[in-house]
Amino acid sequence: MKKSALLIILLCLTACQQTPELSPANQPVVPTEQEESALLKDFEVRQKSTEIIIAKQPFEHDDVWQRIRSQLTIAVPDNAQVEKWRKYYLSHPNFMVTISKRAEPFLLYIVEELEKRNMPVELALLPIVESSYLPHGLSNKSAVGLWQFTPVAAERFNLDKNWWYEGRRDVVESTRAALDYFEFFHRTLGQDWLNAIAAFNSGEGRVGRAIKKNKKANLPSDFWSLKLPAETSDFVPKLLAIADILKRSAELNYTFTPIQNSPAIELVNIDSQLDLTLAAQWANIDVHKLLRLNPGLNRWATAPNKPYQMLLPAAVADSFKNKLTSTHKKQWLQWDRYQVKAGDSLGKIANQYVIDVTSIKKTNQLSSDIIRIGQWLIVPLTKNDSLPWQLAKTNKKKLIHTVRSGDNLWDISQKYKVRVQDIIRWNKISSNSFLQPKQKLAILL
Repeated sequence: MKKSALLIILLCLTACQQTPELSPANQPVVPTEQEESALLKDFEVRQKSTEIIIAKQPFEHDDVWQRIRSQLTIAVPDNAQVEKWRKYYLSHPNFMVTISKRAEPFLLYIVEELEKRNMPVELALLPIVESSYLPHGLSNKSAVGLWQFTPVAAERFNLDKNWWYEGRRDVVESTRAALDYFEFFHRTLGQDWLNAIAAFNSGEGRVGRAIKKNKKANLPSDFWSLKLPAETSDFVPKLLAIADILKRSAELNYTFTPIQNSPAIELVNIDSQLDLTLAAQWANIDVHKLLRLNPGLNRWATAPNKPYQMLLPAAVADSFKNKLTSTHKKQWLQWDRYQVKAGDSLGKIANQYVIDVTSIKKTNQLSSDIIRIGQWLIVPLTKNDSLPWQLAKTNKKKLIHTVRSGDNLWDISQKYKVRVQDIIRWNKISSNSFLQPKQKLAILL
């Protein structure tokens, strides 16, 4: 009955469209079975063509992982290299739970930066492979930060480093540099994103030479055809395995803990040196939380005479900015008056106040390192005695932690109240190492 009714409607629609002249003598036309089938097929085609398909825009998703999933574009081959790492990650279901906790403040920011540049959103997953989303990640090759920049690469892409600040750990600046790096590789390596990703791990020289060698031998120059170091040969499949698991997470029954698709952080421009204890008070957050959002800061204040983009929880950014604009810059630092005693030197005083000699000289307009007994110096200070760099003291007490199933570097660091980068340094492991049950880790307290 439904089919007949549909057919009658089709005939009526066709008649209306053609608007023929009818006479009373005209008899109803009964279509053949072949004509009926053709009419139904034509109707289905036209019906599909008029359907309005409304796809969710990235910003309309509730979860950042969904936002990434909806924009994945790099093809994932079904080969042994990807399968190896897909099985590995699937066998560690808690891994992405931990990653989500670490990535939550920063993931949306990185995704939006990639979208602005029209770059593959898969690159937002790369810090999982590089550093397990630990801004303090340190490799055994002295690579630092979420994106694991070496000193040479950092200098090349204008990541600043000084006594006060380490740009490789700064999430905003290191992300800018990493995306600049990827764009450069993409341009110079045949506009192949997999080769660009490989070059990020081993350098464009090595990948470029491998491409040149293959071309000379009339061989393909795609990533899968290149002879590269073992670490690089695993680097790309790791990323693709994660992307594939994310894309098929429902099918594979693998959970990515949701991260809200709305800004968790906001950038606030600081144009003068600011005491972090004061900054935390003005933002009404714990100073340790402020430092977790701003891992590039080495000391108790932002660098003197340099602008800084401070990351703050989005919910407190407006009130912080109001406090900033309503307070004179002379009040952005706390100061102490120190009288020089016998045996003092600028270096000794600097160590006592956890500050650099240059800052003392500049503040007091000293042209040399010479100071005299009884002289008064103005020295900036912080009243907070629990800042991480003051807690990071190492003595000769050593213990051995035996890794248990589910352990990770972050949880171990919290248990012993030490820094992740110290555990990495003490044990000469990389920041993205996967710990194995019964593995022994040295901890210095």
